Amino acid sequence: MGLPFQQGRRPRELTAEDVEARERKRQRWEAWLVEEKRIEAHWREVEERMNAPSYGVPASKYAIVRLYMPRWCELTRGEHRCAICLEDLELGNKFSRMPCHHSFHQLCIFKWLRINRLCPVCQFALPSDEEQAASP
Repeated sequence: MGLPFQQGRRPRELTAEDVEARERKRQRWEAWLVEEKRIEAHWREVEERMNAPSYGVPASKYAIVRLYMPRWCELTRGEHRCAICLEDLELGNKFSRMPCHHSFHQLCIFKWLRINRLCPVCQFALPSDEEQAASP
């Protein structure tokens, strides 16, 4: 029966070109669906890796020893308190700075990094022994 404006009309016959065009559209749609599923799986994997806690994984000894030791004048522009022991950073103490530019008492950050490779302020991760060995 159909809609009022369609009454009296016959369905149009599909040509070979129409069939080919529909087939190409169907193939593109299927390819897009496959690609979309692959992309979703990739992002799920990335999200799982990013959300995986690395607490309890110590930093590599090489990374700990290579931490920058700033002078007192460089610290006066930044933090004034060690985020680990919560004591003031004072002239005469030894300091270490993480690659994320957070500074701590040298002894405090060395103890921290032997237990946990993450910066206590921003969670920046130093490489573990396994990652250090795997990198060229």
